[in-house]
Amino acid sequence: MRTDQFTRINNVIQADKSVMSDACKALVLKDIADKLGEYFDLIGLPRMELTCKNGTYFVSLAFEAERIKKFNVLK
Repeated sequence: MRTDQFTRINNVIQADKSVMSDACKALVLKDIADKLGEYFDLIGLPRMELTCKNGTYFVSLAFEAERIKKFNVLK
């Protein structure tokens, strides 16, 4: 196999692995919102940006909250 073919095939495989369906992304964001909701009063769902570079995923989350909930820390 020629190097350019290998590179093209590898790029296709990497791109395919980095795709997250809208349904999967919605589920992840709901789960994250549920957990964040234990600490914050959220305004809407969090936003997520997902990128893949050289097989490593970079995930950026952003959310808005109207207040931070009070909770006790156990010693």
